[in-house]
Amino acid sequence: MQKRKIAYIVVLVLVIIGCLWAFISAGMITRSFKKEMLSDAGQKQELNIKNLVITETKEDKKYWELYAEDGYYDSVNKVAILYDLVGNFYDNDKVVLSMKSTKGTFDENSKKVVLYDDTYIIYKDGTNVTADRFVWKGKDEDITAQGNVVIRKYAELRTFSDKAVLSNKQTQIKIIGRSKTELYSKGKINEKH
Repeated sequence: MQKRKIAYIVVLVLVIIGCLWAFISAGMITRSFKKEMLSDAGQKQELNIKNLVITETKEDKKYWELYAEDGYYDSVNKVAILYDLVGNFYDNDKVVLSMKSTKGTFDENSKKVVLYDDTYIIYKDGTNVTADRFVWKGKDEDITAQGNVVIRKYAELRTFSDKAVLSNKQTQIKIIGRSKTELYSKGKINEKH
């Protein structure tokens, strides 16, 4: 009977030592993992956005603005992903270009704005441009339109191209790559919108 009690005690001590060893080694293994998770959590922040306005101004003069109904901001990459956007370019406090898009991004470091998915731009004279993607980097930069670019000036012309470079004040439009241009006499147009 005495040997049996000693055997039970030895087995119980071995089980307790084994559990303590497993607990301590698990703590040592996951210690660095927990530190990494905590340090990454402090650095990476993601913010959901509702009704956001991004504006470029200098000396109280507004150059452009974007309004997004929804989106989120990634603090590590410093990029805002925006949904349902509308925006304007200004010259002498007057709107010279307006835009609309279902999706876009704003890079805080480079100040680059990219619009894609159902994007439409219209100038103050009525000239409008559609494309798969529009990119620009601020007030003094041109806008690059890429993919299925269609430029329309109602009752005058319509162009189709792969790429175009547009002035944000509509002083110049440069069509790049293969293109097709249709010219119309005033009032003699059979255009489908």
